[in-house]
Amino acid sequence: MDTLSDFVRLLDPSGTVDLQCRVAGAWSAHNEQAAPGHVPYHVILDGKAELTVGKERMRLVAGDVLLFPHGAAHTMRAMHRGARRAPTLNFNGVVTEVRVEGAAEPLNILCGTFILSPSSTLLLRTLPEYLHVPTASAAEREHAGNGEAGWLRGLIGMMHAEADTPRPGSAAIVADLSTALFTVLMRTIMSRGGVAHSLFALMGDARLAPAIEAIVRAPELAWTLEDIAAACNMSRATLARHFSQVGGITPLELVTTLRMERAARLLREGNLSAAAVAEQCGYASQAAFGRLFAQHFGVAPGAFRRAERDRRAAAAGAV
Repeated sequence: MDTLSDFVRLLDPSGTVDLQCRVAGAWSAHNEQAAPGHVPYHVILDGKAELTVGKERMRLVAGDVLLFPHGAAHTMRAMHRGARRAPTLNFNGVVTEVRVEGAAEPLNILCGTFILSPSSTLLLRTLPEYLHVPTASAAEREHAGNGEAGWLRGLIGMMHAEADTPRPGSAAIVADLSTALFTVLMRTIMSRGGVAHSLFALMGDARLAPAIEAIVRAPELAWTLEDIAAACNMSRATLARHFSQVGGITPLELVTTLRMERAARLLREGNLSAAAVAEQCGYASQAAFGRLFAQHFGVAPGAFRRAERDRRAAAAGAV
């Protein structure tokens, strides 16, 4: 399995499409801070819009995809002027349709959420508040290659078609396509190299790729700086300097982060004792493992497991 596939497996994403907004008049919608592990996204299908995140503003056009790795609060706004009209809402069996009538060129947006493992914040922590992935402009197609942009446009087009005209199975198809969209977006972000100081930048760096692949695949091994440098045919000093410049973290910080993510997943999904989880994550001392885990998650391993069980039980009861 390749490194990106291993990385996506760690994040364990599932996707939803929640809204389809068709707006031909004045309109704006504010999105509050999302829960940990929830990554909102928007796909501009047609028209133009404006995004506000904190003090930043960005103009958006058809084909743009936006992701919010930390669930940042943000506002989407149509570029139409005039008096506001109350939107009408209708659930069509797949998504909730939000319509605002008007005479302007329609703005059409798909809005959804990628739901990741609760410990995903460790792996995404160095990403910016939002990621902007254009898929339609000629400049982006030339830079990223027609294949990558084509994949994204194809996936988005299928999601649009299934959400727009629901048929038997459309809800399941849209859910699966939105999950696939997450992986294709991650691959596009990595291939474009536009996100510095992140795990994506590390995976996309040709010199560091052999070490990143080995660490992601087996973080529980007793990694040393010498081992990691040898995997890249670098000296320790060169590795440490280049790793920090590209990824914004040290090699051993990455090892610890991946170990903690694995520990969280084992505690969440299985019945292993804390001692067994510590061993599977590369720690001979349960006490040392417990201290590190508490530093990363704010609670001890046992409390984390109980909280996850309560969360799943509450989610199941709400269905």
